[in-house]
Amino acid sequence: MIDNKSTNHNMETMSKQELIKKLKADSLPVIIYGAGATGQVLYHACIESGIEVECFCDDNIIKDETYLYETEIIHLSKIKKHYPDANWLISAADIHDIKDHLLHEGYLLMRLHSAVHILMDYNYNNFGKFIGYNDNDVDSGFVEFAVNCTIQCQQGYENPEKVFMRSVDIVVTEKCSMKCVDCSNLMQFFEKPINYTLEEMTEAVELLLYCSDEIHEFRVIGGEPLMNKQVYSLIDVLNKSSKVKRIALYTNGTIVPKIHQLESLKHEKVIFMITDYSECGDGDVDDYTARLNRFKTTTDSLEDLCKENGIDYRRHPPENWTDCGKIEKYNRSVEENKEVFRTCCCKNLITLSKNELHRCPFSAQITRLDVCDVENDYIDLNENFNNIEMKKKLRSFLYEKEYLEACGFCPGRKLSDPQIKPALQTKKPIKYERYIDQPD
Repeated sequence: MIDNKSTNHNMETMSKQELIKKLKADSLPVIIYGAGATGQVLYHACIESGIEVECFCDDNIIKDETYLYETEIIHLSKIKKHYPDANWLISAADIHDIKDHLLHEGYLLMRLHSAVHILMDYNYNNFGKFIGYNDNDVDSGFVEFAVNCTIQCQQGYENPEKVFMRSVDIVVTEKCSMKCVDCSNLMQFFEKPINYTLEEMTEAVELLLYCSDEIHEFRVIGGEPLMNKQVYSLIDVLNKSSKVKRIALYTNGTIVPKIHQLESLKHEKVIFMITDYSECGDGDVDDYTARLNRFKTTTDSLEDLCKENGIDYRRHPPENWTDCGKIEKYNRSVEENKEVFRTCCCKNLITLSKNELHRCPFSAQITRLDVCDVENDYIDLNENFNNIEMKKKLRSFLYEKEYLEACGFCPGRKLSDPQIKPALQTKKPIKYERYIDQPD
């Protein structure tokens, strides 16, 4: 195992020609980390550059022991047994996170390489038809977005003068049109859910943008964000910022906007991410199945509305539901919490909740719920720092955290965790324990 201090070192910087020459001359196998759209583009770019790719590695257990282009995908937990040493090309946007994973597995820093140079000049127009996963969802526009996101995130990580964020979740409401028992955003625990005001949300966005150089994507979430009628005005604010490159609005497909509310959604930056719960029933005629079946008409109407008005959208079934929607005090040691954080697949879902910037939605929501004191887990954007100091603090927050106090109340979340049945409903808010002194 590599000393954790090694994870603070930067990877070697070299030109495209130098990197290709090094990989060709070395007898070690070349492995691509990440089997998503960017990893697949990188695979073809390597082949065209004369680099033989031994395999893909991915931390999504569903992809383990499957194949892309007759090349095997191996889960991270198994890779060391197959390849004790290797050269790595990292296609993930969160390169700092993947670097730490690979160092933890015992690979050498000098063998880890950014994919930026190989990807930058590669022509991937109309590449969507080659993508091996989620064929129905992938088009050339998505591929371009994914590749550009990786390039810009990896470049931002290597530049100590800039604050570049791959994505930021902005919570616009605690209200939801569903009442899912296992909601990973913990909406099932709010007894008196509220909508955040446009003034609150705009102030938080402006504070964050002031001390950031670029945010590749804002993810507008809830609850169900369309429960807050001011969400459309917030999207207008985000559309107008040159620092924001894309806005994804996540909806459960149960609410159809009015025609007069659509203008902000037609912007080229905006994509509607529609989760389709209508097929979640198990075939039995019970309340759960009947309720979900009723969603289909609304979700179909929402999709038709997007098509008729030229709104970019994706419609997909619920994915990656795991048993993580719980709040409990686990009494773990610091080292155990570090391991929970290290293996978490959500620790880079940076979340803006009012004027607080959190590392993940769980941290943001247990703060709202007054579960415990996690003041050291987040950045208060109202703090009296100058811009240079705040940028330095933000980079430390994004890249140097080893764990959160919130980890001690979270069951943990890995891509390899068992899947559970999505969207089981509760009729009333779920009770939870508070571990914080309440005012008299």
